[in-house]
Amino acid sequence: MVKLFVPILVIGLCFCSDLYIFLRYIKPAALSSHSSFFTRHSSFFKWLWWLPLVVVLALFAKFLFFNAGLEKEYTATNIFLLVMVLVCVPKILFSLFSLIPKVGTYVGLAVALLIVYIVVYGITIGFNQLKVKHITYESTSVPKAFDGYKIVQFSDGHVGSFRGPYAHLLKETMDSINAQKPDLICFVGDIQNFTPNELEAHRKAFSSLKAPDGVMTIMGNHDYSTYLKLPAKEEAAMVQRTRNTQRSFGWDLLEDEHRIIHRGNDSIYIIGEENWGLPPFPQFGDIKKAVGDIAKTLDKNKQTPTLSIMLSHDPNAWRRHIMPVIKPDITLAGHTHGTQFGLFGWSPSSMVYDEWGGEYYYNGNSVSRMTTEERPTLLSVSTGFGGNFPFRFGMPREIVVITLKKK
Repeated sequence: MVKLFVPILVIGLCFCSDLYIFLRYIKPAALSSHSSFFTRHSSFFKWLWWLPLVVVLALFAKFLFFNAGLEKEYTATNIFLLVMVLVCVPKILFSLFSLIPKVGTYVGLAVALLIVYIVVYGITIGFNQLKVKHITYESTSVPKAFDGYKIVQFSDGHVGSFRGPYAHLLKETMDSINAQKPDLICFVGDIQNFTPNELEAHRKAFSSLKAPDGVMTIMGNHDYSTYLKLPAKEEAAMVQRTRNTQRSFGWDLLEDEHRIIHRGNDSIYIIGEENWGLPPFPQFGDIKKAVGDIAKTLDKNKQTPTLSIMLSHDPNAWRRHIMPVIKPDITLAGHTHGTQFGLFGWSPSSMVYDEWGGEYYYNGNSVSRMTTEERPTLLSVSTGFGGNFPFRFGMPREIVVITLKKK
């Protein structure tokens, strides 16, 4: 019953706003209209006004009584969300603002039109944009043989969203990654929305990724299929399929383990752990297991004697879970998507996450966007190249190119 409270409340607000606008604006306009066309077709216009609410109610009933599962209901869910944010939410906001004396109607109309603009832009131009962001990591910990070494970080594919008019975008993203000519490619989790079935349509694109040191990947919270609420045995089988499918792309999946990349006598560590996040997100990661025998070579600052790169999906793990054990030179994360919305550099993610997008440096007991240390401790949080819902406004899809430089 608790789960039904929010959708019922939203639908109630939709109905109240529709009824309010109909009685205050539409019905009086119809009665006073001198247009014979409007008069002859008034019943059609009245039905058209209530159509979005009918669609919302029909879809809600479908989810409630004929639920076929999140994956199979993906299209219906997107239609539901689109009608809500494109029609119902603007109506609700217009109704609330119109209660303000004198200027309320005009303010409400402006707000409603702004919401419509944001949604239309976000599902068309916004989601089609791809940003290639470049970072130079300069440190004394970079081995000489790795000076100029290039890493591409990408995350949060949610590839079930790349269908229909968006299907071509995933291949274009993979082509953009290859165009950077990276030495190493790192994917930091959430390759799917719900199940590995989504991945098959993009097998060729994912398998096309090429780098001398390969593609290394980890699991994100969506990759465990927990949102399907399956019996434990079925869920475990689904998760194993996700793991096997990624490996079939030629990717190296790190499950609480690490790899060593050699260049002559020099080397760097790549450490990858399973998802670890704050509740309600799963805490599967075992950082001590992932670090393994590297721990034997830690100095008193808990840093590795050579460059170390940690792959960890959720940025919340950085300070709470990782650094009490080891301070990697670079940690690559994703998860937040920057809520797929940004305005003048601000994102709602900043209200939930301490580190939600971009670069962060750990300086003693504080975190800042910049550092002057000889051996900086960097967290790079990618806002991802996909999303559960194909929408982005002020937060374009991105890949991150990190170039190592010997200081």
